[in-house]
Amino acid sequence: MGEAVRLLQEVKRPVLVVCAEKFSDKIGSVRPSRMIFGDGASAFVVGPAAPGAPPDVEVVQIYASGPASQVNSIIWPNPEFDNNITVYGPEVKALVERYLVQMMGELRALSAPDGGRGSLLDAIDVVVPHQANKTMVADMAVAAGLPADRLYFNIEKVGNVSAASIPLAIYDAVREAVIDRPMRVFTPAFGAGAVGGYTVIRIDPAIVVPERAEQTELLVVPEGNVAPSLEDVRAAFGG
Repeated sequence: MGEAVRLLQEVKRPVLVVCAEKFSDKIGSVRPSRMIFGDGASAFVVGPAAPGAPPDVEVVQIYASGPASQVNSIIWPNPEFDNNITVYGPEVKALVERYLVQMMGELRALSAPDGGRGSLLDAIDVVVPHQANKTMVADMAVAAGLPADRLYFNIEKVGNVSAASIPLAIYDAVREAVIDRPMRVFTPAFGAGAVGGYTVIRIDPAIVVPERAEQTELLVVPEGNVAPSLEDVRAAFGG
């Protein structure tokens, strides 16, 4: 998301952001990892706002720092565990807590939008965090001052799909009518390498592509027509 916003300052046209993660070839036989991680993919388009219109992406913040214990809290490949992914829980917990406190402090320091009372944090409608560990994230978020009823999770259905987790969770929140109107969403995220970040974005359910039934028949291109090629896709997005 940070790179998409940066590109928008240069290209002034929509940017396609693809988020994909494959853990099934990294988790091996380590039981705690097999119970948490999953494969997933999602995509969204970030485009320039209409002239004079307020942006839907209100805040983007990215971090990368921390003590060595937190930098190495998630390792892949780990030779000590057959080169499978390894998660060191206490260090990950310390990483999440540190970043959540920092994020909440920053949002409290920003004024509410549109001249509203309170801080930007007070104006948040829904919190869709990185789906890492529901109990851990929820407990820390509440301790940091977020109301529990504003938190949305879908990890029990899809697992932790890392890069794809927040976009998939936003999609499910729309599908389940948790986001049932244009709403302001806070998306705290954190992960391997002691990295973290968040956005404050406005999500309108009307622009979320609805779920479609699985394709059961092969696509047949009518005679005389040509199926889109990879070059066509590249041309559509400017090469």
